[in-house]
Amino acid sequence: MKKIISSTFIALLIFLPSILYAQVTISPTNLFIDGNSQFGTYMVINGSNETQEIVIDFFFAYSQSNENGDKSIIDEDAENEQKHSIAEHVRAFPRNFTLAPGQRQTVRLRVSAPSDLEDGTYWSRIKTSSTPETPPLEVQNNSAVTARVGIKVEQITGLFYKKGTTTTGIEINGINPIVSEDGNSLNVLVDVLRTGNSPFLGSISTSIINSQGQEVRTGFVSTSIYFDSMFKQVVDIEGLPAGTYQAIVNFETTRSDIPSNRLVQMPMITETISFSIR
Repeated sequence: MKKIISSTFIALLIFLPSILYAQVTISPTNLFIDGNSQFGTYMVINGSNETQEIVIDFFFAYSQSNENGDKSIIDEDAENEQKHSIAEHVRAFPRNFTLAPGQRQTVRLRVSAPSDLEDGTYWSRIKTSSTPETPPLEVQNNSAVTARVGIKVEQITGLFYKKGTTTTGIEINGINPIVSEDGNSLNVLVDVLRTGNSPFLGSISTSIINSQGQEVRTGFVSTSIYFDSMFKQVVDIEGLPAGTYQAIVNFETTRSDIPSNRLVQMPMITETISFSIR
């Protein structure tokens, strides 16, 4: 059984605190641990004006796109969890702590992976929960009754454990360019096969080329592809004149938010498809 959570819900969990108050922040948002060291660290910073109670947990999840290219988060998949999860082998030090306003805490992670683990990249999600600390009863003002809303914020970040020789790759099984009915956008659906023993962490760019060979529009997104899926990129083509165009799609293992030496590298993959605007 696979349990699917809307990506909108995950985004809400991550960004809600920034709307309410200066939030507890996490750095980095993707942590990589090498099988030789088995240790890693990340920072939790309390930017709010209240003391926060922090709890660290780990669970297995990944993003996946359906046949229409719509992405969701799957966090209950026993088969893939058994093959690819490192969650049950991770420990945090400390796991529970409090942070005063402006205070920061380094959290140390240790991965105790099985010795017979095959080469590849394994992963877990780090769930960092923060809740404003409730004052002890004896220090609360008994002369008045006040209402207090305890907001629990769960920030989800990534943990990747690389063991031995790691490889990744993308094979494009086909591209379907679909112009919207109003002619303002192009949905580029790419049937992707992921190869190797590691997820693809990188970026996907699409260039729109007119009949004169000029680049007239571009689209770009950083993404992660864990398994075979249908990737969708939406490119703005509003105002382009009728005619025949080419869409050039590039997959490459570069991301602005992750150093290149942390990424499992592959050669850039390029595919071109023609489409028409009427």
